[in-house]
Amino acid sequence: MRTLSIWRPGLFLFIAIISFSFAVNAQAAFRPQWLQRHIDGTLKMPGVYHGVSFAEFDGTTPNYEAMRLAKDRALDELCYHLSVSIQSSFKDSIVKQGNFEQQAITSSLFVSTRKVLSGIQERDKWTDPKKQRHWVILVIDKTTADDQMKKQQFINEVVDRLEHKQDEILKGIKQIATMLNQNMKVYQDRMQHLTQLMENLDTKMGSAESQTKQSYESIRQEILRVEKNSKAYEASVQGWQQQQSQKIDELMLQNAQLKQLMLKLSARIKDDYFLALSDDDVAKKSDDPDFRVEIKPDRGQGASYNNGDKIRFRLTATRDCYVKVIYLSSMGSGSARARKMNTLLFPNAWDRNNRLTAGQIKIIGSLNELEIQAPFGKDVITVIASERQFSDLEQTLRNADQGYFSEVTNNTDDAINLRTRGIGFSATPAAYGAVPSDTCFIMSRP
Repeated sequence: MRTLSIWRPGLFLFIAIISFSFAVNAQAAFRPQWLQRHIDGTLKMPGVYHGVSFAEFDGTTPNYEAMRLAKDRALDELCYHLSVSIQSSFKDSIVKQGNFEQQAITSSLFVSTRKVLSGIQERDKWTDPKKQRHWVILVIDKTTADDQMKKQQFINEVVDRLEHKQDEILKGIKQIATMLNQNMKVYQDRMQHLTQLMENLDTKMGSAESQTKQSYESIRQEILRVEKNSKAYEASVQGWQQQQSQKIDELMLQNAQLKQLMLKLSARIKDDYFLALSDDDVAKKSDDPDFRVEIKPDRGQGASYNNGDKIRFRLTATRDCYVKVIYLSSMGSGSARARKMNTLLFPNAWDRNNRLTAGQIKIIGSLNELEIQAPFGKDVITVIASERQFSDLEQTLRNADQGYFSEVTNNTDDAINLRTRGIGFSATPAAYGAVPSDTCFIMSRP
């Protein structure tokens, strides 16, 4: 385990490792996890088919029409994914009936699925007051859906529609195009987020070694590649809407390719603690751009430190707030490398006052109590700020035997949740306020 050596003159300190569960309602005020994963392209729900979509509204709350439209679009999304996934299963049966175009088959499966599918349930919904979007997620049990699709009457309806109901086929194609247009809006939001992440990473590489900079240059190139494909897809969607000359199956293929690129990029970001936390920083920044918090190592962003070096961090905020500073260090090599020891550097048993005045500079490690020790590599330091005190802080400090509280996280999701633990006063974001965060890293050497 690599640690910072933490000491105070005249007193030997050690880190108490305490495990405790994450309060379920702590995230109630923020974007739900299913939605974040949908936007990232990483949403997986074993045992069910799902559909997620939104509708925009005016004012502060969605009206009935917006809620109905969001649910209707989520149903389109669910039926589209189901029709695409089952298409290969019915291909032989359909081909025997006639020589139909690929997009006509897809449309017929989509429309037929939408008409016959029963047992769909609303799993959750969430309103984003800032973007004025009402989101809905619908699900259906996979076994239930598969049983309905396997019945002969379903395939008969698909073939009948292909042979005799061209108006419904054309209507289905337009519905699919509308759904793909909705997807484009989500991709645009994600692309804007990724561009901000890339700009954020650029600022974090100031004092990093060339090798470290090069390792993050590849993620930059991957973002640029996704951006290029996103623009091409956007142009295709707009072109289809204007002329409808492009086949819908070509548009679907572009959508699937872009989704796969974003999924690959999201997986890479999620696998790296620094990238994952920085990605979350960008999301939190959008909640209130005027409320910012920043943390920097004393030698600069991404700087290197040698064994035995003392280290300090410079902490500032643009608004009076309460802060938590957490240090994530590796637990070892190999498969255990994904695990992190998370130490609450500030506040601690000797400095409990975590109130930070706007514009004030707070030095973490001002007593030279933070020292680099083996094993060496990359460590991540993150801060989160709130205009209201963290509700769990007193209990955390009581558990901090000998001054510093630590626990182990096994993945980046746990590390992100760790920061916002103790924030759960209200179910509405406006009532609690924004909680900006910032992340930096250092490289330690023998």
